[in-house]
Parts: sequence; C-alpha cells; structure tokens
Amino acid sequence: MSVGPREDWVRAPISRLDLTARVTALKHRAYGRETPALDAAGTLIFGTQSVTISSTHADIMELLVTRFGEVVHRSELMERLVRRTPYPTRNALDLHIMRLRRRLAPVGLAIRTAWGRGYLLETSTEG
Repeated sequence: MSVGPREDWVRAPISRLDLTARVTALKHRAYGRETPALDAAGTLIFGTQSVTISSTHADIMELLVTRFGEVVHRSELMERLVRRTPYPTRNALDLHIMRLRRRLAPVGLAIRTAWGRGYLLETSTEG
C-alpha cells in the first residue's frame, strides 16, 4: 500500500509531542515540495503564480525546471541555445539568465549562480 505525501496514520493513544511532530512533517511534505512546471505554451507555473516566457527562455527553463534545486552546467544550457542561435556566446547565455531572473522574481523563483559550474533554479528567499 502506498502512502501519499499528505497522508499519515497513528494508533491511539498518541503523545501530544509525537502528534505535533507528525503534523509538522505532513505540512512540510505537503507544502515544502512545491516545484515549478512549464507548459507547452511557455507558461511557467509555481504555486498560484505564473509567468509567460519566450520560446528561447522556455528552452533554457525546461532544463532548469526538470532539475529543480540541482546545478545545471553551463555547457548543457549552451546546448539549449544552439537550437535557436548557431553560435551562441557566453555573453548570450548570461544575458538570457539575467532576463529570466527578472521574469521569475514575481513568482517566487530565483536562478542562482554556482560559480565555475553553472546555475540552479530554486525558491526565492527574498520577499
């Protein structure tokens, strides 16, 4: 039997401390694992917020969303740009990342730089 992320059970009697710990864990599982989604039309959805992005940005975001919370290497992101531009430069990728950062701020997402490796998409700590 599979237990969903919003399910838990206990046998009575249960201590107040154990019950509080289980409720806290359930809240974390239910609300702490929210991940972004990108639809085919280029709309990025996170929680109750959404933002529309360009097709070039959608190509980049697709990889970042798929690996949410993990570092995506610059070379992998550059491969995504090759689909749109025959010879993308490092500056072109930096420009797209800068523009994406501005678009993502209102929905509570941020692209962080992992120096020497690449970028990662995560929940914004600002606001």
